[in-house]
Amino acid sequence: MSNSRSFAEMKNLFQAGLEGNKESLSLFGATYLTQLKAYLIESNLQARDLPFAPNGVWECLDAPHWYANRDGDAPGTLFLDTSRERVWLLYSLLKAEESDDAISKWISNIKGLDRCWLSYNHLMHYKKIESWVEKGIGLNFADGLAPKADAGKFSMKAWYSEKEPIPGIYDFLQRAKDQIAINSVRWQKKVGRTVDLSEEWYNNGKVTVNQAIDIDEVMLSISDMANIYEDSLFEATINRDNKLCAFELNFSKTLDLEAFSDAVAVGKSGMNLWLTEIESESDFKRFKGVDMHTWDIIFMDVGPDYAYLTIPGDGCVNAAPRIATVQGEDNAGKTSIFFDGVEMFA
Repeated sequence: MSNSRSFAEMKNLFQAGLEGNKESLSLFGATYLTQLKAYLIESNLQARDLPFAPNGVWECLDAPHWYANRDGDAPGTLFLDTSRERVWLLYSLLKAEESDDAISKWISNIKGLDRCWLSYNHLMHYKKIESWVEKGIGLNFADGLAPKADAGKFSMKAWYSEKEPIPGIYDFLQRAKDQIAINSVRWQKKVGRTVDLSEEWYNNGKVTVNQAIDIDEVMLSISDMANIYEDSLFEATINRDNKLCAFELNFSKTLDLEAFSDAVAVGKSGMNLWLTEIESESDFKRFKGVDMHTWDIIFMDVGPDYAYLTIPGDGCVNAAPRIATVQGEDNAGKTSIFFDGVEMFA
């Protein structure tokens, strides 16, 4: 792997991968080089406190706020952009499984780092932009709060074609969007019949570049999403600081309240919460505890198809989209976040 030591060398490395995959796609109908991936990382750290890389250590590039990994098993495969205050971008040239595992361990081992959890509206952002076309979705639902023997699961990916493969399947997918958590969306930017850019965005803040012509256009599209998410964080924080309200989470499916209580009691769920139940009724539970992302105190009231999340002044508001996304896939279906009647992270 290239030992890129400048921003220009890094971009040339990315561009070579795009061109190699474009050529193999044209000749053989498939890409054979590792696809470029990026991860949106929510950070409560300062760049000067930059932790060790998932693989090796970080070394500065010649562009401000940019770093490459060194001295690991695969140096020069991870690149970090810390130019934003709250949302960092980590680019990866590792294979998908290896990359996902490395980033997950990195985030979980460092206090102050979290994923950016993309809402339905974030995933559908490109729908508003000319030339972008939705080419497929991934749906995911599992009874994450149910005993394993009784847990159901629904998971599928569907790439759209010009001709409907099964009559009525697209109507079904549209109805499913309103009930089941969307795990990913694939978008293509087309000029005429030419695909300039194809990306698959995941609700845990990851994007895979399936096809592209120009690395500048790729990085611009990823930076655009990072800016949108950072704006969402700032807006949610300002609202939290100025109004005496809680974040309201609305679920499209009914929660198992006892199972929810069990999941957060020992901090074992993907919500990354460690909560104590302080009040309980047949259709309502109240919790107090900590967000393990920052170890700040939170309060949470949970009903059959809603939750109210109170994050005191020093807490990180990224807990709201994390809970909404994880619970959306695990138990609660499509989830929306409101604050004082206004939809947040949208």
